[in-house]
Amino acid sequence: MAPGGPPDVELVQGGPVGYPGVHVEADVAFDPVSVSVALPTGRDLRFGTQTLPDHQLTVQNTSGQTTTYTGVLSADGTTLVFSDVDLALPGTTVLWVAVSAGHDAPLGATGLTFTVGGKTSPSTTIVVMPGFTVSPGGDPVTAERGGDPVYPGVEVRNNGTQGIPPQTVIVTLPAGADMRFGTPTSPDHQLTVWKAGGNTTVYAGSISADGQSLTFSDVDLEVANVGSQSVMWVCVSAADTTPVGPTSVEFSVGGRTSPSTTVDVI
Repeated sequence: MAPGGPPDVELVQGGPVGYPGVHVEADVAFDPVSVSVALPTGRDLRFGTQTLPDHQLTVQNTSGQTTTYTGVLSADGTTLVFSDVDLALPGTTVLWVAVSAGHDAPLGATGLTFTVGGKTSPSTTIVVMPGFTVSPGGDPVTAERGGDPVYPGVEVRNNGTQGIPPQTVIVTLPAGADMRFGTPTSPDHQLTVWKAGGNTTVYAGSISADGQSLTFSDVDLEVANVGSQSVMWVCVSAADTTPVGPTSVEFSVGGRTSPSTTVDVI
């Protein structure tokens, strides 16, 4: 028995299911066996999706014919047990289940554990991808020392997830650059989120004691649909002593960090 299926199964946080599995090879037939499938600990995976659980095992024989079995879910929701599973041997049989990743699933590689007739194997490798990405948004902006404010920002893109919950956004000024949010006479502690179509939402943030960062709670990223994009920005200005040259503001959106649009200080 060995991992089965494609080389990797990619799951997007909060996205649709994938089908990791194993394959079993034998030259002789076997009596029906018990099969258990366990989720990895602490990886926020589930059988099916949060709104549509799936407790089935699919068995595909050498000829490509499939049979499905309904399993019993453990009390903690981490293991499915299937009884009297016909492995359709001799030949090569592939077994798989449907799993998805939650919005908080850690990124990177993981996998399920299949136990078939007492023998254990990891599944196809599962690679968890981010539900949304954050990147610099818009063209560079020019900030004159001691001059008018500018509005650097980032772009947020939905990578294939549904129901993205509100996020915490933290915006941090570049260290040692003597910049501020707004201007000395008109502080600005707001975050503006623009979604495709032109509608904007403004959030009021709380400023840190040192004045270097703003924190915004429960921000709707406005990327409800797969592939949709939004842009968010803040208001900053350069002091008379701000070093000349390119810099940027750092945005942390739900733990994903990106520099803003480049700010060219002149």
